[in-house]
Amino acid sequence: MNKFNRILLASGLAATASLMTNSPAFAGTTATVNLSGTLVSTLSLSVDAQTSASALDLTPGRNYSDVKVAWVYGGKTNNLAGLKVLVSSTWQLTSGSNTIPITTVGDAPDSSSVATVKTATNSSVPYTLNVTKTTTSGNAPSSMVFIDYSVPLSQVPGAYTGSITFTAYDN
Repeated sequence: MNKFNRILLASGLAATASLMTNSPAFAGTTATVNLSGTLVSTLSLSVDAQTSASALDLTPGRNYSDVKVAWVYGGKTNNLAGLKVLVSSTWQLTSGSNTIPITTVGDAPDSSSVATVKTATNSSVPYTLNVTKTTTSGNAPSSMVFIDYSVPLSQVPGAYTGSITFTAYDN
């Protein structure tokens, strides 16, 4: 192949390439694939009532402080921000139309015999456990929950009951 043929071949290839890139058959197109997924929250929490919770001393005229009513354990989440545990109740013991108010609620590490943090109870605002905070592994330390109450001297006799609800949430 001589020099002239090589130049002719090269210029022909260049012209063909130029026509191919301007041709509609070689126009660029795009497409989009939307991606999505849901990471489900996995929360766990266990609560055991303490013996005192079902056998509260209701002697008239006495004040009761740091009555251990629940052990909260097994708190775990897959949320890196951790979890919080809210404690809610009507904050009273009732027998018919008679009531004994629960005045404060508190919590402490599970080895404690008294609450390290306490707050006055209010039925419209849940109490947030202070001890139960998750670590980087997603596990929360165990804690004890305590209540305070006073039985008036003139309290009407009866079988008084109440309840406390524990709810775990992601932070």
